[in-house]
Amino acid sequence: MGLLEASCAATSEALSGRLEGELRGLRRRRVARHLARCSRCQHTLASLARLVNALRTIRDVEPNNRGSLVDDVLARIREGSTTDGCN
Repeated sequence: MGLLEASCAATSEALSGRLEGELRGLRRRRVARHLARCSRCQHTLASLARLVNALRTIRDVEPNNRGSLVDDVLARIREGSTTDGCN
């Protein structure tokens, strides 16, 4: 593997950083180059982007100041489990 090449594993670890615009320098170039030719990693990135957007939408629908996005998602899951007739 060359200096500008990244593996699927290395790219997968960097996808969140890519979405958030946090990758810099050589790592950014490696990930971009890998994504340009790897349909599997492109699909993974697209799936992650959809998930992040969905989670942001959930937070925007019912904003609160109780805690983190994870706390908000867990609260909504718990609310759903008590409203569907299940215990």
